[in-house]
Amino acid sequence: MSRISTLEHLQAVDQELDDKTKRARQVAERLAGDPAVVAAHAALETEDKRLAELRATLRARELEAKSIDVKIKEIEERLYSGRVANPKELEGLEKELQMFKRQRSGFDDQLLELMDSVDQAQKRVAEKAAALKKLQGTRAGDVELLSRERDTLTARLAELAEEHDRIRAELDADALRTYDHLQRTKAGRAVAKIRTLSCGVCGTAVPTGLMQRARAGNELVFCSGCGRILTG
Repeated sequence: MSRISTLEHLQAVDQELDDKTKRARQVAERLAGDPAVVAAHAALETEDKRLAELRATLRARELEAKSIDVKIKEIEERLYSGRVANPKELEGLEKELQMFKRQRSGFDDQLLELMDSVDQAQKRVAEKAAALKKLQGTRAGDVELLSRERDTLTARLAELAEEHDRIRAELDADALRTYDHLQRTKAGRAVAKIRTLSCGVCGTAVPTGLMQRARAGNELVFCSGCGRILTG
């Protein structure tokens, strides 16, 4: 195999190495965590927290309502027991009773609103939990597929790394130095194939004599337009 053909082969291996490495990184990120699942879990936690707060508020209001019920009962017992005979005291108890009953009536409205809010919050929690469960089910299947792909990529990357080292060992230092420089400065494409008498990358016309030298493969021939190594 000529030096240029070897460089072309090295570039193909390097490109596949780069592609497979990027894909392996993507697979690793997806295996580490699915953004959709994370978002769904956060949404469920938010609704759970809201439901807990509503339930706590409802319990507190219920306790306050029961406390008022106790006071109403105590006042009614005093009013109707016959033990209080003083008209002013009776009038005061009656006013106090009416005040607590008004408060109790207001609590009834609050309790109804809170119970409705709790019901709605429970529905939202159920919906978020169902959405999360569905995503987790899909995620389980994805993880299995991604794990298999990761194993395949790992094996292929090991093969490519070995081939990469083997090819570089066949090339002389000058060729490698030129190739490495062009790989860095030409977006990972140091070698350009001649297609229809033009550079396959930049499209610059390649004179017949230059094309023949490139195809012979005995020397490094460069595109006059982009500076890449030409291969026939």
